[in-house]
Amino acid sequence: MISVRNVHKWFGELHVLKGVSLDVKKGEALVIIGPSGSGKSTLLRCMNLLVSPDEGDILIDGVRVNDPKIRPEWVRQQVGMVFQSFNLFTHLTALQNVVIGLTKVKRLSSTEAERIARFELERVGLADKADAYPAQLSGGQQQRVAIGRALALNPKAVLFDEPTSALDPEYIREVLDVMTKLANEGMTMVVVTHEMGFAQNVGDRVLFMADGIVVEEGTPEEIFERPQQDRTKTFVGTILG
Repeated sequence: MISVRNVHKWFGELHVLKGVSLDVKKGEALVIIGPSGSGKSTLLRCMNLLVSPDEGDILIDGVRVNDPKIRPEWVRQQVGMVFQSFNLFTHLTALQNVVIGLTKVKRLSSTEAERIARFELERVGLADKADAYPAQLSGGQQQRVAIGRALALNPKAVLFDEPTSALDPEYIREVLDVMTKLANEGMTMVVVTHEMGFAQNVGDRVLFMADGIVVEEGTPEEIFERPQQDRTKTFVGTILG
């Protein structure tokens, strides 16, 4: 579904991604872990062209999306993204926040857009909050609206960039529960997270990044119980210690 081939990214003098390659299969939940500053978020942003790679290729379903002829907007319809900050429009209700992408990007009628939006809000457990504004919702509820908004465009895959890191502890579980449900339904997902329980229990594969490279990848058992690389052992030992 997604192939990353030898991707490099610089920000000025800073070499953030140093030849990263990975594959994500259809229906797979790939979890990316690693210390802050290791390039995890930049890698996600390269996957849906919020950031353009300086070298290398990104392929979505066989299409090289960092080809200059490909519109970034088209790529973002194929690959949805959920951010740390919820990025909801504060003057729109939960329902309107989901509808707007369907009418503006997919050019759907307002009736059809509302039907899809209500379905997705129900899917993330917020059918009863359709008319609430972001300020009336908890952080966990706002993040679930953001997930519903990403799902509404019917993407081939969804990228999650530390989706619980801005949440109070009591709201983290409700967001992880929705993500677990999506993984169980066969949604193709790439998740950058510090939630090691989620990585261990929900991830099909775990990829450990540090200093702009992929240090090690494997099943959750391999990474958390039998890591091969010293850098991985140190990180896992510190996190799970």
